Amino acid sequence: MAEIEAGVAAAPDPVRQARYAQALAAVRHEFLDRIAPIGEPEAAAFLTIHKTLKAAGTSIDPPDALIAATALANGWTVATRKHLARTGALVVNPWEQQL
Repeated sequence: MAEIEAGVAAAPDPVRQARYAQALAAVRHEFLDRIAPIGEPEAAAFLTIHKTLKAAGTSIDPPDALIAATALANGWTVATRKHLARTGALVVNPWEQQL
């Protein structure tokens, strides 16, 4: 949700930004029971990802690391076009792989 919120906030057109904010509020309401909270296990996984990638001489955008950390902490698979497999999270690209 934070990554989407950042995108809404970055919209240069105030009218579009307001429309996006309304849409985000509707999504947040509709999926309230399916939005993963960030707690201690997710924070610990985030730190592990950060340390591992830093030791390997690379980095990752914090929102992507948090998504991967949430998946790792909960045993979930990340469905994304982005390459997050280097985080240790199980990743599937539904645009390239048949499920």
